[in-house]
Amino acid sequence: MTDETTNHDDHGHGEAPSYDDINTPVIVLVGAISAIVTLITIMFVQGLCYHWQNSYLKERSAKAESMPAVKEIARQKELLAGGDGLVSIDDAMKKVVTAYGGGVEQAEN
Repeated sequence: MTDETTNHDDHGHGEAPSYDDINTPVIVLVGAISAIVTLITIMFVQGLCYHWQNSYLKERSAKAESMPAVKEIARQKELLAGGDGLVSIDDAMKKVVTAYGGGVEQAEN
């Protein structure tokens, strides 16, 4: 009986099997590579989003110049400045003041 217990103890119960060992350098290497890949992926996606956003803003601002409202505002500014053979608003106001300015001052006094 002592032989059986001795043989039973000699089967390596005192040592941990090799598949239970933790390979720390490999785990650290995989963790470092994963962190680097994650960081690179985040920076790439962020740069891609900024590029798409800038191209969208440039496209939108280019479209705004040809919008009907922008064209109408430009036409009205031209009319106020005296375009299309019309008198500018400043000149018209001066003419009104010279023509009717004396009457307004007398009415106020």
